[in-house]
Amino acid sequence: MHDGGETAKQAANYIDHLILSGQIEPLIVIGIEPINRNNDYTPWEAPSLAPHASSFAGQAQVYLHTVVTEIKPYIDAHYATNPEPSHTAISGCSLGGLVSIFASYYYPEVFHQYISLSASFWYQDVLRYLQGEKIERQGNIHIKPTVNRQDHQLYLYVGELEGIYKETIQKHMVDYTKKAHLDLSRKAIWNLDYYLRQIQKELMMTCSFLTTSFNHFVGYLAGKIKTKRWILN
Repeated sequence: MHDGGETAKQAANYIDHLILSGQIEPLIVIGIEPINRNNDYTPWEAPSLAPHASSFAGQAQVYLHTVVTEIKPYIDAHYATNPEPSHTAISGCSLGGLVSIFASYYYPEVFHQYISLSASFWYQDVLRYLQGEKIERQGNIHIKPTVNRQDHQLYLYVGELEGIYKETIQKHMVDYTKKAHLDLSRKAIWNLDYYLRQIQKELMMTCSFLTTSFNHFVGYLAGKIKTKRWILN
């Protein structure tokens, strides 16, 4: 799980309850801290969304290579895991959700379960990539490979209010996620669970202290519990 496993930490008590009550089998969650999430979780270089901020470096392939060739083998060697792809998931939120989608293209034989919460499908040219177009950046060409999805499961979540106060391309968060869902489900055989939730007013009031981005993080809170039960049942 990207970003240090933050969403799992927030749901830890509920996960413990599901395990202790016999509703799911015990599991191991590995929280991986990024060096720089704007670089580690992005598939290719892109300009920043804010003035004076660093651009996105597009190091997802390097990051995922480290996860697959160094971190996962270490965990499998030192903990009582089932290393089979059918028992291995990759999960993240926002840019972490985006890099989880790209893991399904880069390492489809390693992970069979993907959790993508509020994924950053607004990222430059991601929709074009999902639609099969060739993406060229800094002399590198990115082409979506053909992947057998028959054994894959994907959980995709977005909150209906995400991006409504944004002035950047992030304002298209919901629309782009719906388009990504169509591309993902149209051109592949998935066990696909697409989940859109209208955030209720009372929930908005409870979490209004999170200011303009509260809908994004409320989306995490609404989605993460459902996700844990989906991926483990």
